[in-house]
Amino acid sequence: MRVRPAIASEYMSKVWLGVVVASFGGVSAREKLYSYLADRPAGARPDELVGLLLRGTGSDAELGPRLIRQLIGNDPNFSFEPASGMWSLARNGSLRVPLDDAHFVVVDLETTGGRVGPGVITEIGAYRMHGGRILESFESLVRPIGPITSFVTRLTSITNEMVRDAPRIEDVLPAFRDFLGDAVMVAHNAAFDFSHLDFEFRRIFGIGLLNPVLCTLQLSRRLLPSLRRRRLDAIAEHFGLSTAGRHRGLGDARMTAEALSIFLEMAGAMGVGRLDRLLDMQARAAVGRRIERHVPPEVIAALPDDPGVYLMRNERGELLYIGKANRLRKRVASYFNAGLGIKAKTAELISHVHQIETRITASTLEAALLEARLIRELKPPYNRMLKSAPRASFIKLDLMDDFPRLTITPGLSTRRGVLYAGPFIGAAGLGRAVDALSRLLGLRTCAGRLAPAEDFPPCIRGQVGRCAMPCNLTIGEDDYAARVRRAVEFIRGRGGSIAAQLVGARDQAAAAMRFEEADRNHRDLGALVVLSRRVNRLAQIVTENNLVIAAGPPGARTAYVVLSGRLAMTDSLDAPGALDRIAKFIEERYDAFRARPVARIELDEMTIVARWLRERDAGDSRLAYINSPRVTADELAALAS
Repeated sequence: MRVRPAIASEYMSKVWLGVVVASFGGVSAREKLYSYLADRPAGARPDELVGLLLRGTGSDAELGPRLIRQLIGNDPNFSFEPASGMWSLARNGSLRVPLDDAHFVVVDLETTGGRVGPGVITEIGAYRMHGGRILESFESLVRPIGPITSFVTRLTSITNEMVRDAPRIEDVLPAFRDFLGDAVMVAHNAAFDFSHLDFEFRRIFGIGLLNPVLCTLQLSRRLLPSLRRRRLDAIAEHFGLSTAGRHRGLGDARMTAEALSIFLEMAGAMGVGRLDRLLDMQARAAVGRRIERHVPPEVIAALPDDPGVYLMRNERGELLYIGKANRLRKRVASYFNAGLGIKAKTAELISHVHQIETRITASTLEAALLEARLIRELKPPYNRMLKSAPRASFIKLDLMDDFPRLTITPGLSTRRGVLYAGPFIGAAGLGRAVDALSRLLGLRTCAGRLAPAEDFPPCIRGQVGRCAMPCNLTIGEDDYAARVRRAVEFIRGRGGSIAAQLVGARDQAAAAMRFEEADRNHRDLGALVVLSRRVNRLAQIVTENNLVIAAGPPGARTAYVVLSGRLAMTDSLDAPGALDRIAKFIEERYDAFRARPVARIELDEMTIVARWLRERDAGDSRLAYINSPRVTADELAALAS
């Protein structure tokens, strides 16, 4: 007897449902789905839920949705939204509101500095928001059970005397609970604030904090992926927000609220216009769903296991992504075998991949260089660094100016008398370091050339002591030149005295209880220390990386000539006369590369070679270091053997 497809499908769904009930005990299957959806306010698709419970459901597209409908369709804890085809928890229905209509309470706590426990909160600051609009504030000092440490006092300026007559947390928390209401609680690094409030809610009210929680730190990771520092002050500086009141409850809450307002606009521009979807987006660092794959396993199994480059294309053959691998088959397979822990961006990429093209290379170094060149030329949309060579900045000092100033520039000029330090890949912290160095040495920051005159009115930097004021002859040309020489020493890696000066200023300000000044000096010191390390590391790469690399299997080796850290020449060691050509090239170009500053076009390959030298497997290559331009073909012969 032939069974009709619809009847067969219905029968199979009942069989699958029986398997689920048998496997999870009926109720536990629902609990598994409930727990999964609790972390996904915007809900999940039926196939995602099926993938959570079962390995597979065959080829019937209706079987999975029918299975989930039979399992939880009559359970009041679950809700189905036909427009989106998503299942979610019924309790999250109130979160399906536009972001402009959502209610938030942005909170920041200060504590005694200890772990979560009774009576450690010293201040609560909060703002109520409707959409991106700030409405009203809540602020209260809190008298803790134990003393405030000196470190916390230096950080927050909250002293034991300030909280001596403040109310206890038992008296403050009821008013804050009323202020919070049923709004979404928002904080920067919300896990900290939530853990302290949840503990006190449980201790005082007998029930924990039940409000939805939104974390601006998590949002910054999703909305500002290229931002390297994500502390609240770094995000405020990124958006140009005031950092007044930093490390106090209401000051930090204001910065967080202003950042949230910007994040709401950014999320809306990305199509995330509903509160439940915003909450869902912040939590989905991992997508929590099976990979939708269109490349058969046998295709991946047939890939070569050699070093090389792989190109991923969609069903129309359009290029999506380029990557390199030491072992192509293993690397490509890792995309499809990552399971539920795979990142959202990777899952989205794999769901569009239908074709994989590989290009075998003789070595991992060749693979890295080929990857960079193809990304530059083809600009695949899923590659992070696809628009140009790595973004670089240089510190510039025009020594032909009578009163030079330190500036940051993206390019190099051939004009004589201009000193450059760099390149520095990424500008994070570079501006702060240059500003701190200029301020400590009293160097001017104003543009243009000066025509000093005694009656010239100084700018605000001069009036507050941040500039030596050469504009009105407060300092002469010789004394100013001495300060410039100290700046040159620093950017050439000899800046110990300046760092010591800043340490002394920080400690002196802290002893005098000028905590904002001490904090600024401490941050300036950190920026200068990082800059000094980058200068020293760059100098080491440029001065010590003079060598010839022979990479690839015997009989097919490629020679890479590296001069002053830069890839200067590539040649096949099997080609006739290769060693003589390499020796002659080194003799002619060695000194020229040492004298010439690094060009932007060289940065990509320079970075790749430096990284490869740190990570290489000694058995994969041979190296011949060069100490002078006088090298012979006989000295290089061991590379080709």
